Amino acid sequence: MTNPEILARLARVRGIMFDIDGCLVISDGPSGQGGSVLPGAKEAIDQARATGRTVCVFTNGSAQKPEDIAQLLRDFGLDVRDEEVLTPAVVAAEVMKERFGNKPLLVFGGEGVLHDFHKRGLNVVDLESAFAGTPTNAAAVVIGWDIDFGRAKLQIAAEAIVGGAELFCTSDAPMFASHERLNVGVSGFIVTGLAHVTGVPYSILGKPSTEAMDVVSRVLGASPQEILVIGDDINLESAMARRAGALAGLVLTGTSTLARLAEAPADVAPEIVINSMSELVDMFTEADKAHALTSH
Repeated sequence: MTNPEILARLARVRGIMFDIDGCLVISDGPSGQGGSVLPGAKEAIDQARATGRTVCVFTNGSAQKPEDIAQLLRDFGLDVRDEEVLTPAVVAAEVMKERFGNKPLLVFGGEGVLHDFHKRGLNVVDLESAFAGTPTNAAAVVIGWDIDFGRAKLQIAAEAIVGGAELFCTSDAPMFASHERLNVGVSGFIVTGLAHVTGVPYSILGKPSTEAMDVVSRVLGASPQEILVIGDDINLESAMARRAGALAGLVLTGTSTLARLAEAPADVAPEIVINSMSELVDMFTEADKAHALTSH
């Protein structure tokens, strides 16, 4: 039997944010590439829709475009729509549009990053011109998943930052949940080096930032207090949820373990801990039944 207080909060949930890697799927590639669906993932999404709750999925990787991730998840049999997929690049593009308007932006990453900036009509600096010596006049430097980041990019990024550009990172997570191999993060590696070179601190735009939670809330059409954030990383999903007042859930099929959970600070520790997504389905069923009984 689940804690009555938790059941009551689950019954009030209007929207659910699902992490992808280690929560819905497990693989050795970003956003579930080459992986398999975890137990209960399909049922949890289907249950959310059947009970009238809104859904979004949020990966902290920015190697792929949201629509490509959505198609991959649909190929796995998961009912996820293009507009329900969030990445740090989505958040970054929205934040840059709001803060900098049409000012030049120096953006590093593949199509998974640049797509959302171009989609919103942002003023992205042409890298070839910058390499040739044209001043970037960048208002901000955004570091995403860029596996080709070498000295030339380091040079123009550092010059822009020293010249006054603000430094942002899509995600500085050191690693992602994986099946067998270590699935290392790239963006955090790059931005940490840039901060070292320039002495300028960086801001994170993916999970667990306030900006990321604001986008989650908008997409779900619910206030943070009406949202369940479920993922496999205490320092990402749980921390983001707790800071915003959302319900934090941790599934033990990814990066976090019971040992890590025991060491987590009280203000970021998840309020729900499950061994698989199948348990989440059971908890929602119990919560909705209890709510139906008490409301009659």
